[in-house]
Amino acid sequence: MEISDFVYSVKEFEAEARYIEALIWDALAVREGERVLICGYGDEARAVRAALERGAIVTVIESRDEAIAAYAEIGATLLRGSTSVIPARDSSFDLGLAYHYLHEVDPLFHSQILGELARVATRVAIVEPAPPSDPLGKRIASLYSQAKRSAGLFERYQNIDHWKRLLQGVEAELSQHTFAFAKVPPPQYLRDTVALLIDTMKAEATPDDIIEELRAIARRSDAQILPPVRNVLVGAAVGDLPAPLFTARPPLLEEQLAAAASASAVREQRVDATSATVARVSAENGYEFPPLPAPPTAADPAAMRPPGVPPGFAPNAPAFVPPPSFVPPPTFVPPPNFAPPPGTGFGPSEPPAAQPPFGAPFPPPFAMPQQPGDPGAPGTGIGWQWEPPDSGTSEPPV
Repeated sequence: MEISDFVYSVKEFEAEARYIEALIWDALAVREGERVLICGYGDEARAVRAALERGAIVTVIESRDEAIAAYAEIGATLLRGSTSVIPARDSSFDLGLAYHYLHEVDPLFHSQILGELARVATRVAIVEPAPPSDPLGKRIASLYSQAKRSAGLFERYQNIDHWKRLLQGVEAELSQHTFAFAKVPPPQYLRDTVALLIDTMKAEATPDDIIEELRAIARRSDAQILPPVRNVLVGAAVGDLPAPLFTARPPLLEEQLAAAASASAVREQRVDATSATVARVSAENGYEFPPLPAPPTAADPAAMRPPGVPPGFAPNAPAFVPPPSFVPPPTFVPPPNFAPPPGTGFGPSEPPAAQPPFGAPFPPPFAMPQQPGDPGAPGTGIGWQWEPPDSGTSEPPV
């Protein structure tokens, strides 16, 4: 198998990112003429622009003066206020959308915000990245969370079960979708991600040690991170949940993937099928990387046979032919009074060592760490201690 089976090229990755974004909006099922309330302008007002492109009548609830000024001419109506207490009448909107919004809000307020969205809109949708699934991604997320806290802000990603509980709490009929990349992004994705984070951190006066660690990560030639899984959940009253119609994959990318699948199928004829399985995504574990092809074994004679050797050929073992000058060594014959010293392996064996009495305990096979309460053990014990990647505290109740 080749590296291209598991790693996107830059163009493939960009095309796949655009396609996943289109699928997310397909799952939201925003229809032309619908009244959509969006929580905040967000990153470059991307969600607002996407809803406007689909013909929706968009209202943004926002309280930050700088964001309001930056997007005053975007074409959406401004509703100045807080999502915790939305200044709107019941059922004023067809859709209330929290797009990459709730991970920047303390979870203590999630239930209140969802309750307000369910009050003012006939259906509610959440679009959120899942927590990072790879160690390097978790470390970067932890550093970014520390930077946000130092600026008095919040940042915490949640699993899909958290969002499901929130929507079930407002007694909604629920649909859920998970979208993820099938392969690893190119190394440029890590550098671009870190550069974007550092630009944001500089504007928020982040401590220098956090920024320097991020730069060190980006300088690693072997470093790669996985893009987060995207979760889309939509809730509505029973019978009011629209069925999404998903966009077909763009023809160019379809051709590329078909060619890659064809090449992979040829290679799979020479390796075990389980070793050639492409990376899969699960809601619990995120990415699953396929193992490397197993080395050939005797069960596969074709793989064990060297190139050019016909099937069934088995050469005879070479026989030893002594050279003409070969003289075998003389056989040792001990004298009649010969007695080998003890421990040399000749003659009678030494007396056995003394054995422990019956019932004596066996010693442990490993040196066991001391536990709290053992004589001389430290009070904190020995072993790993779990710490959440973002705040160092357990998740507050919702």
